[in-house]
Amino acid sequence: MNKTIKYIIGVVVVVLVVLVIILTASNNNPMPSGPIKIGFIGPLTGDAASYGETEKNATELAITDLAIDPKNPKFEVVYEDGKCNGKDAASAIQKLISVDKVKIILGGACSAETLSMAPIAEQNKVLVLSAFSSSPDLTNAGDYIFRNSPKDTDVAYLDAETIAKKYKKVAIISENTDYTIGIRNVMKKTFTDKKIDIVYDETYASTGVNDFRSMLTKVKAAKPEVLYVNPGSSAKAGGIIVKQARELGITVPIFGNFLLADSESLAIGGKYMNGVVISDISTLVDLGKQVLEKYKIRFGKDPANGPDMGAAYDRVFIIRDAIVKVGYDIDKIKTYLYELPNFSGAIGNYHFDKNGDVVGVGFKNVILQDGQKIPYSG
Repeated sequence: MNKTIKYIIGVVVVVLVVLVIILTASNNNPMPSGPIKIGFIGPLTGDAASYGETEKNATELAITDLAIDPKNPKFEVVYEDGKCNGKDAASAIQKLISVDKVKIILGGACSAETLSMAPIAEQNKVLVLSAFSSSPDLTNAGDYIFRNSPKDTDVAYLDAETIAKKYKKVAIISENTDYTIGIRNVMKKTFTDKKIDIVYDETYASTGVNDFRSMLTKVKAAKPEVLYVNPGSSAKAGGIIVKQARELGITVPIFGNFLLADSESLAIGGKYMNGVVISDISTLVDLGKQVLEKYKIRFGKDPANGPDMGAAYDRVFIIRDAIVKVGYDIDKIKTYLYELPNFSGAIGNYHFDKNGDVVGVGFKNVILQDGQKIPYSG
């Protein structure tokens, strides 16, 4: 065998080895030939529609930003209305899985949506990434369920601890939803442990309630040192409660969850919102502020909630990163998310723990003043 033949054989062997490596990598990281279809479930109608709209807009903004680089995967999003309840969310995810054949779902926004979706997603090995669901029950909802939103318990512990430092008698008004009841239950236990007297504790229906004067008259009679307002799917209820409380002459400090800073709540509460102390997700980092400006330019208004917008924007990039790294294989994407050391996004630097809960994003207390959030020192 002469040198020329040996050389040709050597080249052929090298080429074959390279081809095997490429094909193996391709098989290990399968990618669809066309756009990747993903699902979205959130409240697009009803009292919580402002949050669904915010997440939908943030999703579209993220996909637009991804399209700037032609090397990024192309996404086609199928939007479904979960209406902030379990029944509609369950119907939506079944449609997305059986008809649209999606393997990744962004949502839900409301905890009731995501809790209802979780067992269906688990059964079908469909990955769910929520940007706003905060029920503690989601911690054990399944291996395919992730969220980059903190838990209700984080809100509850922070607010209860803050209130307990200064006050001994508290009144609580809560919407009857998974989210708010989760906060309420943890706060009540914390207050009991710290010997704080709960002088009034009542819930209201999640829809159709606009007059809270009867409840607030009882609050006033109970003589609390502080009132905790705990709205859920309808943020505007928080503004109504604060406004009616002040109009009835309730002058004690008012605390509440972050939904009191919703644009609708602030508009309804007006001047009465000044001085209200809320628990709020840590402010948007520099990237988040840039996203916020782009959001306002594109959609002509503020998002219903800034951190929700940031988290919804981030999750599209998290999914992008996963697909680029491991391909369009859901089990590999799931493993990638569990092993993700850190993600730098609009709401900060964070990762997921063994339960799919976010680590690195938390809450702090702030005071509302003329629509702005001022650090609360206690």
